[in-house]
Amino acid sequence: MLIFNKFPNLTVIVSCFFWGSYWIPLRYIDSDSNGSLWPIFFSFLLLSLLLLKPLVKTFYVIFYERNYFFFLGCLFAATGITFYSESLLRGEIAKVVVLFYLCPIWGTIFAKILLGNKLTLKRLLSIILGIIGLEIMVGIEKGIIFPTSVVEWIALSAGLSWALGMTLFHLAKSTSGFEKTALTALIIPFVFLALCLVPDGRTLEMPNQLISVNVIYLWMILFAVVWLLPSILLTYFSVEILDPGRINILLAFEVAVGFISASLLTNEIIGPREYLGALFVVSACFVDVLIKSKIKY
Repeated sequence: MLIFNKFPNLTVIVSCFFWGSYWIPLRYIDSDSNGSLWPIFFSFLLLSLLLLKPLVKTFYVIFYERNYFFFLGCLFAATGITFYSESLLRGEIAKVVVLFYLCPIWGTIFAKILLGNKLTLKRLLSIILGIIGLEIMVGIEKGIIFPTSVVEWIALSAGLSWALGMTLFHLAKSTSGFEKTALTALIIPFVFLALCLVPDGRTLEMPNQLISVNVIYLWMILFAVVWLLPSILLTYFSVEILDPGRINILLAFEVAVGFISASLLTNEIIGPREYLGALFVVSACFVDVLIKSKIKY
């Protein structure tokens, strides 16, 4: 995919429009299936089967080439996506998105510890702008952002897990975006199964209304092909080219997309303060991508 390799920054930004609207089919499927796990389970399983050839190759990569960092990267990325999905279903979209997108900070820290990346002035400025934006969204008078519920902890853990996964890919031997997407999609359903063990978790019962089931089948296919495939694949295409910190900062564009879509399609109250905060977060992306800095610490 030469075009993706040529424009990695744009590729990540485009994926944000899919991630930002990700909650729409996710919530529709969940509500129409009365909270059953299976429609979401089979959507991700379908995605992995659509990429059957690269999926088969991943087992060769892991067991024959002993590319264990590749497996760990997919595992943590899959956990991040699963936790993010669950928090979007249970919590307020705006707050969940904000807590998840602390991941640029985690990504920068992991890259420093595991990869030895140097912290540039522009990256530091991006993090500061992002933190200011997050504070504005939540409310400066409430102090530092800190989870106050299980859902918020899940959202925060999602960003942490995702950032770690993106970093581990840089320690792994080179693999294609298709291979990363295929294995991640295969792991996600089983992480969802694990969440069924949590009190008040998902139900394992199948939807019992025929009309509802037919609609869900259609949404499962659309969800896998239209949302999941491009969102995950486009992000992974950039992993081999961009460092983890930049990828996570660029993905903050999803904050803006999520806020706008939530304000238009839900009853969540999103006012000028939230939009101003989102503007700061998006500005952090532009600072990191557009400003050239040679000053390092």
